[in-house]
Amino acid sequence: MNCYILTQEDAFYIPRLLDGFLRRRPADCPVVGAAVLHGEIAKENVGDYLRFLGPWGFFQNGFHFARYKALDLVDRAVTLPGPPWSVAGALRRWKVPVDRPESLDAAGFHDHLRELGVDLLISVACPKIVRKDLLELPPQGVINIHGALLPKYRGKLPSFWVLAHGEETTGVTVHFMNEKVDDGPIVVQKRVPIEDGDTLHSLILKSKVAYGAQALAEAVGKIRAGDLELLPNDREQATYYSFPTPEAVAEFRRRGRKVR
Repeated sequence: MNCYILTQEDAFYIPRLLDGFLRRRPADCPVVGAAVLHGEIAKENVGDYLRFLGPWGFFQNGFHFARYKALDLVDRAVTLPGPPWSVAGALRRWKVPVDRPESLDAAGFHDHLRELGVDLLISVACPKIVRKDLLELPPQGVINIHGALLPKYRGKLPSFWVLAHGEETTGVTVHFMNEKVDDGPIVVQKRVPIEDGDTLHSLILKSKVAYGAQALAEAVGKIRAGDLELLPNDREQATYYSFPTPEAVAEFRRRGRKVR
C-alpha cells in the first residue's frame, strides 16, 4: 500500500513525528513521496504568535528555530545523531522524495499522485484545505492526525486549549478526513495524561510526537490489513477552537502553564 504525506515545514514537532512514524510504519507500506506546503511559518503570522507567546516566549521560540535551522544545515552535510531538525531532514533520512507544490490544486499534482500509485494520503498538519476531488483520489482515502481526543477540541492548537481549560487528560486521534474540519470516523485514538509540570511544548512532544507517531503507524497498519473498527466522531459532541484569544492566553497563564 503506497502512502503519500501532506505536511508543512516546521522545526519543532513535525520532524520528530515523521521520523517516529517512518521508523514504525509497516514494511509493506512504503511512503512514496511527501508534499511540503507553505504553512504557519510565514511573515503574516508573526503578529499573532508574538501576541500569543509574549515577547519572551517569542524570543525563545525564535532562538530555538534559528538553532534548529543551523543544525539542519550541518545535518545535510554530515548526518547528526538524534532527531532530525527539519521536515525535509526527516524525509531525507528515510529517502522519501519531497514535492513542493504551490497548492493541492496545482496543475498536474493529482496526476503526479496517480503516477506514483498512491493508495493512502496522510495529513500531518497539512496547512491547506483538502477538497473533495483529492479526498476521493486515493483508493484507501485520506487520514489526518490531530492532537486531541476528538470530537472535543477540533481546530487549531488543541494542546494549548486543553491546558487553558485545566483538563487532566488529552490524547491523539487518527481519523479519516472529509470536507469538514477534524471530522470523519476515528481509526485510532490514544489517551495522554496531563501532568502538573507540562508546558505547551512538553505536551505536544508527548501527545502528538511520542503517542502520535505510534498511533499513525498503527492506523496505517489497520488500513493495510483491512482491520478497521471505526469509532464515531460525533458532531453533536464536538467543540471547536481557533487561534488563542487574549482571554484564553490569560487563563493559560493564570493556571501556571508556560509555553516551554
